[in-house]
Amino acid sequence: MRTIVAAMVLAGFFGTAACAFAQMTSTDYQIRWDTVGNGGDDTSSSSSYILRDTTGNAGIGESSSASFGLGAGYREGVLSEVLDFSFFAQDDSVSKEATALAGLTISCDPAGFTVGDMVSLLQDKGAGQVTAIGRIVSIGGGSITVDALKDGGVVPVIDGSNDYVVLLSGDSSSFGTLSVSAVRTSVIGMSVSTSASAGYVVQVQSDGDFRNGAETINPVADGTVTTGSEEYGARSSDTALATSTFDTADSAFTTSFQTIADSATAVSNDRNFLVDKAAISALTVSGSYAQTLTLIVSGNY
Repeated sequence: MRTIVAAMVLAGFFGTAACAFAQMTSTDYQIRWDTVGNGGDDTSSSSSYILRDTTGNAGIGESSSASFGLGAGYREGVLSEVLDFSFFAQDDSVSKEATALAGLTISCDPAGFTVGDMVSLLQDKGAGQVTAIGRIVSIGGGSITVDALKDGGVVPVIDGSNDYVVLLSGDSSSFGTLSVSAVRTSVIGMSVSTSASAGYVVQVQSDGDFRNGAETINPVADGTVTTGSEEYGARSSDTALATSTFDTADSAFTTSFQTIADSATAVSNDRNFLVDKAAISALTVSGSYAQTLTLIVSGNY
């Protein structure tokens, strides 16, 4: 009897940002922003609000040309740059049959889920599954409700036949035991917030082949991971990628960074996901196959 187990580990992420500004500097000091004014309080606050204020500024506001932008005034110089990234790997230890979907409420056994968990909703789990992700905001006796459902361009239709809601948590996931009669899938959810006016990009890199020692499961080459064919790859929920094929085809991970999600504007809690897929043939050698994926997010400043 052949047993083939496959798993993935997400190595982590790195945030990068680049910005340009003019400033006064010397060997020992730099003044990034200066003003001439009087009065006002640098920061005023209460239990509910924060106010950054000053008086006496002249000519404040924003000016621009084809090549430059000017933000004049003391408070124009206060910029809290934000780049926040989280990812959530599929955890099959909490996987429940979904029997219906009404708005944002999923009918299922809620045992094992807690408010605040990220989950994936899967219609017809397998090679052609329709996927959406969301965060749980409330739990009922026979249901969970999420804050939103981010899909990949197609909304799941839940009828209780091979439909599931699965926890997204941690930094590793497993396909379980692979079979020649089915494509196994695993979801990696992502959430990005950034104040960068030009948005962000998320890229992925593998540490090599999906492997068990010298044996490997072939990276997908024809755009589709197919039952009975030894193939491994993934597809992104972001349907408008300009620099990779993850938006339109099952694509192979490589040791070079490839784009899997992006935005051209500042965003808050922008969600996307990868659906990783693995299949084997009758000739695939038994063993435990694994691969490490590294995700990197960069702000476009």
